[in-house]
Amino acid sequence: MNQQDKAYLLGLLAQTHDAIRLMLEDIDLELPVYSDSGWRIRDILAHIATWDHQAASSLKAYRVGQEYSTPGLDESKFNEQSVLEQRDKTGQQIFDEWVQARREFKRAVEEMPRDLFPGDLLYPWGDERGTIAYLVEMMTDHDIEHRDEIMKTIVIGSS
Repeated sequence: MNQQDKAYLLGLLAQTHDAIRLMLEDIDLELPVYSDSGWRIRDILAHIATWDHQAASSLKAYRVGQEYSTPGLDESKFNEQSVLEQRDKTGQQIFDEWVQARREFKRAVEEMPRDLFPGDLLYPWGDERGTIAYLVEMMTDHDIEHRDEIMKTIVIGSS
């Protein structure tokens, strides 16, 4: 992994985050997105922030020769619980946490020594391993998936 590759990964993290941030300017974070779960835009931001924190924790552990994962993870329950834990926060607090979590994730990538990039990292959900590059790609794909769902809500809401 060279500096150009690291810069590319950091760029992906910034681009997907910035795309969501720009889309949300002047948008009510209380707009419902998923009718089955009742998740609103703010809940999706909290969800993304939770996973950014989890990814950063995996990277930090890997950097010092350890492993991190969420033990006994039932992903649906984990996602729901993490959103419920943040329900008492304001939309602005959720937004700020989402921004801070991405900074933490990016910092973990920035601080990773180049020789560790091709290694075998345990991903935070605990049942999959791979490279740092693949983790970043999965997380940015996750951003894009939720960005698209939010966009549908915004477009439908404005019609």
